[in-house]
Amino acid sequence: MSRTHYLAGASALACLIAGAPLAAHAQTASADTSVSAVEEIVVTGSRIARRDYVSNSPIVTVGQDAIQKTGSVTVDTLLNQMPQFVPSVSSTSNNPSNGGQANIELRGLGTARTLVLLDGHRVVASNSDGSVDINILPTALIQNIEVISGGASATYGSDAVAGVVNFKLDHNFTGLAVDAQYGISQHGDGKETAVSVTAGGKFADDRGHAAVSLAYSQRGEVFNSARDFAAVSGASSTTPYGRYDATGTNLPTQAAMDAVFAKYGIAAGTVKAGANLGFNDDGTLFYNGVNYGGSTAIDYATIPVNGTYNTGALNLLQLPLTRYSAYGEAQYEINSHAEAYGSFNFTHYDSRTVLAPAPAASTTGFTVPVTNPFIPDDLSTLLASRADPTADFLLRKRFTDVGPRVSDTTFNVFQLATGVRGETGFKDWTYDVYGSFGRSEQNEIQSGNISHSAVQTLLNAADGGASICSGGYDPFGLNALSSACRSYISRTTKNWTAAEQRVVEANLQGGLFDLPAGEVRGAFGADYKYDSFKYVPDSLLSTGDVVGFNAADAIDASTDVKEIYGELLVPVLKDLPFVKALNLDLGYRYSDYQTIGGVSAYKVDGDWEIVEGFRLRGGYQRAVRAPSLGELYSPQNQSYETITEDPCAIDSSVRTGSNATAARALCLAQGVPAAIIDTYTYANTQVDATVGGNSDLHEETADTYSVGFVWTPVFENPLFRRLSLSADYYSIDIKDAIGTISAEDALQNCYSATANPTASTSNYYCSLFTRSAATGEVSSMSLINLNLSEYKTRGVDFQVDWAFGLGAVGLDDKYGSLRVNVIGSWLDSFQIQSLPGEDFVELKGTIGNDQVSNTAVAHPEWKVNTSLTYTLGPVDLGVAWRHIDGMQDYADEDSATPNIDYFDLSGTWRVNQTYEFRGGVTNVTDKAPPYFSSYVQANTDPSTYDVLGRRFYVGVKARF
Repeated sequence: MSRTHYLAGASALACLIAGAPLAAHAQTASADTSVSAVEEIVVTGSRIARRDYVSNSPIVTVGQDAIQKTGSVTVDTLLNQMPQFVPSVSSTSNNPSNGGQANIELRGLGTARTLVLLDGHRVVASNSDGSVDINILPTALIQNIEVISGGASATYGSDAVAGVVNFKLDHNFTGLAVDAQYGISQHGDGKETAVSVTAGGKFADDRGHAAVSLAYSQRGEVFNSARDFAAVSGASSTTPYGRYDATGTNLPTQAAMDAVFAKYGIAAGTVKAGANLGFNDDGTLFYNGVNYGGSTAIDYATIPVNGTYNTGALNLLQLPLTRYSAYGEAQYEINSHAEAYGSFNFTHYDSRTVLAPAPAASTTGFTVPVTNPFIPDDLSTLLASRADPTADFLLRKRFTDVGPRVSDTTFNVFQLATGVRGETGFKDWTYDVYGSFGRSEQNEIQSGNISHSAVQTLLNAADGGASICSGGYDPFGLNALSSACRSYISRTTKNWTAAEQRVVEANLQGGLFDLPAGEVRGAFGADYKYDSFKYVPDSLLSTGDVVGFNAADAIDASTDVKEIYGELLVPVLKDLPFVKALNLDLGYRYSDYQTIGGVSAYKVDGDWEIVEGFRLRGGYQRAVRAPSLGELYSPQNQSYETITEDPCAIDSSVRTGSNATAARALCLAQGVPAAIIDTYTYANTQVDATVGGNSDLHEETADTYSVGFVWTPVFENPLFRRLSLSADYYSIDIKDAIGTISAEDALQNCYSATANPTASTSNYYCSLFTRSAATGEVSSMSLINLNLSEYKTRGVDFQVDWAFGLGAVGLDDKYGSLRVNVIGSWLDSFQIQSLPGEDFVELKGTIGNDQVSNTAVAHPEWKVNTSLTYTLGPVDLGVAWRHIDGMQDYADEDSATPNIDYFDLSGTWRVNQTYEFRGGVTNVTDKAPPYFSSYVQANTDPSTYDVLGRRFYVGVKARF
């Protein structure tokens, strides 16, 4: 039997074990499953083929039916619902976003620490951090997905720190299958369509087999404004009406301020001299909702209340997707010792993100001369009262006339692989030698950008720019901009990204020698991997003149690694009292990286079958992750980082807390002008920051421990004949973790009595940012990659699978059968330590911290999925219950999310051997996501929670 059959046998057996939407651990065959038909198979997490399909590592397997029951056109939807995963950038991630990619993340430890495999082989990355976009995988041919959480670097190399997700394909597909699905939300939006055609068969007198799968899918966009909870979100003090910002060293007099606002009927002293003021359509002034006289349409709904602009309405709640994919593979048996195989995978898809109109805020504001002809009279009065009445003043503005910022991204990804495998002729030893080449390209077109210099030219012009473009530019209020001026200040930018991967690998495995307890088996191999990443931004972005999308510089970097590994399966004891079998799995890998030199990874796993049906398993793994190309060499570019409050603001929790006096003094020492220190407020939600690579990074190491049990009791009672239970404790400790100090943590720790007890300006956290001497706001931050201190997490995964015919409960099996599946995770701890010697910060039970991952990660204590399926002949009816524990808002101790429970319905009717219909309802109760105040993306975490509401899907499959 060839190696192909080994893998196919493993996949088929996994499906038999599964039996439920979220399938069982791939640990051993059930009582009703015959293992004799399977000679040798390879389990994810090991390179050694074995007969018993036993894994020493906790593995969860999900099948094709589970993907279909999500009603989604992308497979990440299923994985993000599983308790072991923390949802990352996904179809609902508009900002931050990867342009429509689907990235997955185990344990909330970052996408770069989750290794994605396709049939045990690496997949070309789509990002500079090495993370894989699983949108590119051939969904129609996925037979099952095996998930190992915990370090696996000794087996697979770098990136397998948090775990491995191995997508296994059906390599024996024969016939023709057509599958179509359609879905829609109850609001009539978010439509999803998917169609696939798959064909396969044998050739050359059954010596060869080939299959091809073509697929098309489309996902409709949904805007925040389409849902009540998100329609008003992302408040920003930079409005389309323009805002005059007070300069702390050159304020108008209080008398002048009182006189101007007295004309509006506002009492003296209500608006302070240091206030930042907005403009109404008629040129009059408003402050924080006081005297507002503009639009109250949805985008402006918050201005009359608190003076802030509603940026969220124009953002996307679900990103659109149009995807075409093609996958082909073939195997051919050359002779009894060699089988040639190859595959080709290609995906083309388009996606889009939409942000509110470009803001000129913070350091990207504009200076306006007092000679500008459009300055309203009331503002002129205030400017004339300043100590230096001729000085320029600061203006901020959102450019609604140009429209929203839109990023359209096209992805083209392909991967070729070919190899030879077979039996060596020596004992039962087999070999597998293969090579692959993959390339991922992204073309991005950004519109809605503004040229800072062009706007500044119009503002500086004596005629307000009328001689440059028709009508000139009047920024004071919501004034119409001519098409000529719109063209003059607008900029469209185009960016190009390419990642390549080349892999050559050779593997040998088989039996070595016999011990009293059985045969010692081994696997040995070597590989070479080359990765490159190029990013060519539009030349305009490199100049830093663009307002809208972040300024960026080019990157062109590559690296390679040479590796050798060995693995031994050692039977220690067998057929003794309370030791039916005891085995050890030992592994070692040495990797020589071009960037960091040589590193080692190793593992010691054990499997102890105490009695038939009851096993203990566990072990220790040392995992190593080399810094990625992006972490090392990404240019230090502009970014806008989210914060919930400025601690120097008079209404912040710091200025009103027990450390208020020291914090005030520190704010003054950092540059907040004394004239506004006791009136300073902050309503922006983002700060200008520099982020990027650091060529001095070194590897991070992780120590992973696991211990658990698997119980498949042998009962004669048919009620419990197909019952299995498992529970596994895990502990992952990552040292020298590569990451950044978040903007939120930099600010909060700078003013913390614990992190900065002396309120010193030289404190490390305080050194990460500077303030404007004019406005007091944070003007810049430096948040480059660092080898930080330590991340560690621990918890327990558990699963119950139970199936029985109704005859087992006193009825008759002709009335059907039931399957119950429970899969859950209990988080005992998730801690981060940014700098050595600091206290660990506990994130268990919190939501909103983004230091470890690029999204505001959720860390619920309990996350449990339960499904119940009733089968009657050709019909399956299922109900699923998804539970997410309530969490504390990390940035706001007064805000928390409640427990959230989702219920889904599904049904399948196998009409005959040819036709099958399916359908379902997701989020039956139309449960809205919880609101928490610190997160600016739709007032919630759209990756963790269901933001679309109740939706329906129907599908049909025909197989010939």
